[in-house]
Amino acid sequence: MTGTETGTKPGSGPEEVVARFFAAWDGLDAARLASFFAEDGTYHSMPLPPVVGRDRIRAYFADFLARFTAADFTIHHQASSETEGGGVVFNERTDVMRLRSGTVVRVRVAGVFEIRDGAIAAWRDYFDLGAVRGED
Repeated sequence: MTGTETGTKPGSGPEEVVARFFAAWDGLDAARLASFFAEDGTYHSMPLPPVVGRDRIRAYFADFLARFTAADFTIHHQASSETEGGGVVFNERTDVMRLRSGTVVRVRVAGVFEIRDGAIAAWRDYFDLGAVRGED
């Protein structure tokens, strides 16, 4: 696949990559979302073990997304730094996930994206797992 067939676009700035990634969630398509990651990329939802490799990320997303009918993200604050070939994006956001049962889950998240050659090399999300489980 080329960069235009996947989520990656060589030469894209870090914030542009992250913006396209969040926009792609509207289809809840695990393969499309995983295509934004480098082949050796990592997704780490910090309360849980990391998921390493694009294929494993796709499988993780497929399992995760099977429970939802919609996902929306509101970015409240964002900062980034660019380096040659990539950069880092930090954001504070609210994720709103609509479960197939009709339940709506809202969670405040701090996210860190490491971008390399137009792809997500690492995505780390920090949040209160207890709040997600309704324990707060």
